[in-house]
Amino acid sequence: MKRYLFVIALLLLAFSAQAKSLRVTVLLAEEGASYSEFARSFAAEAARNNLSLSIDQTSSLPQETDLLVAVGIKSAAMALNSRFPVLVVLVSKAGFVKLQHQILDHLENNIFSAIYLDQPSRRQVDLITVALPNVKNVGLFVSAQSADMTSLRKAMTESRLVLHEQQLESDETLHRDLHSLLQKSEILFAIPDAQIYNSSTMRNILLETYRSGIPIIGFSPAYVRAGALCAVFSTPEQIAKQAVSQARQFAESGRLSAIQYPSEFEVMVNPQVARSLGIDIKDAATLVRQMNAATVAGGRK
Repeated sequence: MKRYLFVIALLLLAFSAQAKSLRVTVLLAEEGASYSEFARSFAAEAARNNLSLSIDQTSSLPQETDLLVAVGIKSAAMALNSRFPVLVVLVSKAGFVKLQHQILDHLENNIFSAIYLDQPSRRQVDLITVALPNVKNVGLFVSAQSADMTSLRKAMTESRLVLHEQQLESDETLHRDLHSLLQKSEILFAIPDAQIYNSSTMRNILLETYRSGIPIIGFSPAYVRAGALCAVFSTPEQIAKQAVSQARQFAESGRLSAIQYPSEFEVMVNPQVARSLGIDIKDAATLVRQMNAATVAGGRK
């Protein structure tokens, strides 16, 4: 009888543990359409997967939670002062790296992780090779704030592309530096570096490259709509799906995965720019299929 009661107690304890929801707090320290879309998609994706997540949304640090999902760089900076496990989303690699020296204790305990907004270098290079297979010379603007270029250089070399890097000396030398770079390049490959590509410089860069007949490979839908030829990016919905997967793993193991790049992606093409520059480019869906095929062929995930 005692053994029977003991077994029943264990079953009730297990059921109670399964029934308890993981408390997840989505931290939104700043407004933005992509941030709001992530929050909505995160909750919807959790519901679709029948996950036992109790999801709250706040603009300040919570008193209690099991997992803090910090959306954007301001939320990530705020989360440094929390005592909870943190998953950072919708941040660039460069932005996150700036925070790393402040979060070593979290990282050592594997309770601080991130899903970058940037695309992995290999995926970016795959877009170039499938969209513009005859291009060999790639121009790249860099600044003191640019992230580590090691993996990008490696991916370019493996694809037999010649990378021409130009250091931006200052805002005043932008026109001169860009002109020098375009003379050696068939395309301009843009990276998410706010010192180079921002609201003050974007128009001038687009006009200069267009006049030179050189297309820009961008890094966001906004840049493609503004005049870049194409871009590879991940939507807030896709990153939310990946974040929910991370939350599921955390609920099961109590640990967060290593820092990741987005696993899913989309491509956008500006057909008007392609026509104006006389470029024959495939549609976005075809480019995504070919990029995925290149990933499989290369034995990459």
